[in-house]
Amino acid sequence: MKTVSRVNSLGLEAVAALRTTRRKHRVEEMEWFEALYRVYLAAIVIGGTILFLSGLIKDTQLTPAELTVVSQRGPHVLGVVIAVALFIGIRSGNNGGPLAVEEAEVRHLLLAPVPHSLVLRRPAIQRLRSTAFSGAAAGAIAGQLASRRLPGSFTSWAFYGAVFGLCAGLIVVGGALLSHGLRFNKLVSSFVVSTLLAWQIAMAVQHTTFPGPFDAFGSMALWPLHQEAIDLIAVFATIVICASGIFTVGNLSLEALSRRSSLVSQLRFAVTLQDLRTVVLLRRQLSQEQMRKSPWVTLKRSAKTSPVPRRGIQSLLKFPARRIVRMQLLIAVAAMCQVWAYRGTTPAIIVSGLCLFVFGLEIIEPLSQEVDKPDRTDAIPIDRGELMLRHLIVPTLFLLPFTVLGILVAYLFEPEPMTLAIALILGLPAIGAGTAGAIINAVKGAPDPLGQTNERMFMPPEVAGMSTMARAVWPPIVAILGSLPILAVRSAVENGDNAVGAALRTAIGVVLLLGLVGAWVRHRDAARQWWKNFVDGGKQSAFGQPKK
Repeated sequence: MKTVSRVNSLGLEAVAALRTTRRKHRVEEMEWFEALYRVYLAAIVIGGTILFLSGLIKDTQLTPAELTVVSQRGPHVLGVVIAVALFIGIRSGNNGGPLAVEEAEVRHLLLAPVPHSLVLRRPAIQRLRSTAFSGAAAGAIAGQLASRRLPGSFTSWAFYGAVFGLCAGLIVVGGALLSHGLRFNKLVSSFVVSTLLAWQIAMAVQHTTFPGPFDAFGSMALWPLHQEAIDLIAVFATIVICASGIFTVGNLSLEALSRRSSLVSQLRFAVTLQDLRTVVLLRRQLSQEQMRKSPWVTLKRSAKTSPVPRRGIQSLLKFPARRIVRMQLLIAVAAMCQVWAYRGTTPAIIVSGLCLFVFGLEIIEPLSQEVDKPDRTDAIPIDRGELMLRHLIVPTLFLLPFTVLGILVAYLFEPEPMTLAIALILGLPAIGAGTAGAIINAVKGAPDPLGQTNERMFMPPEVAGMSTMARAVWPPIVAILGSLPILAVRSAVENGDNAVGAALRTAIGVVLLLGLVGAWVRHRDAARQWWKNFVDGGKQSAFGQPKK
């Protein structure tokens, strides 16, 4: 027994010495002034932008009747967030998550005669810490936005929002560690956590006082309205889940850790290059999501069917069930956010637009696959812009059933005849705008035949940075613009104007925006060639050289 303890002690000392030396080398190579400048700049830009934009929002205070509804149903709705966090954590653990240690640690430390728990405990705690910080920051932002409509101080809402977000983040990582460490059966664990999630959603949708399994978390987030000591059980449950996950960290699979270390390194590199398409593909590999070998419905071959739409239909019909469910959930969340924005919560527009943008990244899979293989595209005797435009026919048709789902969800949360009329007008343009943002993101990742991408390398850093930021931010902005018409409808209702007329006018504007996106896809290469010729001609004239 003493021998084993001595070996463990020596192993722990060796691991600590290796990590200390490694950290020392990294610190020596780090440019502290540049690192501090980046942190300072990020804090100023992100924090200042959030506070500035939130200050522009002039949402009205809730009426006493609405406040009563929030107090009664708020815990159910917020409990859904925790249920989703636990669902994500369990699924991540079943797929080999959540840790992604470096390949050197997998090959040297975890294969050495040292207990795995001694090696993995520190990365697990670091992962818990980073996720807790991110969750707390997101919760604090949501809390300070909620304080503009709910009674109570700004600091109290931000604090309890941070506590709620911290618990959500810890549950994701803790649940994943527990699921992976105890090697939960995938089918059983998925069924159990899906049942809990369905239970919580049912309580949030129905007008009932029957408690959900995660109501304590939601009630704790609403402590500025009412404080109940029993809600502290949520904090206790979070601590138990995290402690149990750390206790079982020694049972993590080496094969899963090795696989994730390779994929996560590629994922970080893709994020650095802002290659969103590669990020999506790597995330699917991390979650072990594969396309179906055969489509859900087999289509008969016909000489009259164009090959491009047929290929798009076959691609979408091979989507796995989990991806289809995920797309349906994104549409449902976007519809709920539209309803909340109509009721007065303006920031919900951003969440709606981002959900539709992520949905668009899924639905344009045929176009994305075409962009992934530029050599094959250039070998086809069709103009590239026309070919990409043809790839948008099938995704546009597939938007219709998801639009119907969004209309039904909106009517479920706002059961009024006018809801159906407005949803019928705004539903398809909103989803189309989210898809348009995804289309812009996919098409701008196509190879640049004119070499303009290389020209950015010679630009000043400030100009190149602003250009890169604009290219990254523009697609989500387009997606969010499609959700803005609901604000015009809300303003029309508040002022006693015709809400349906306001919906029609704004929907026409979104449709025109979609037409511009389609024209950009079709004539992108020609427009860039014209601009390049124009700039080259200007340069030749400036230097007094004759135009060729």
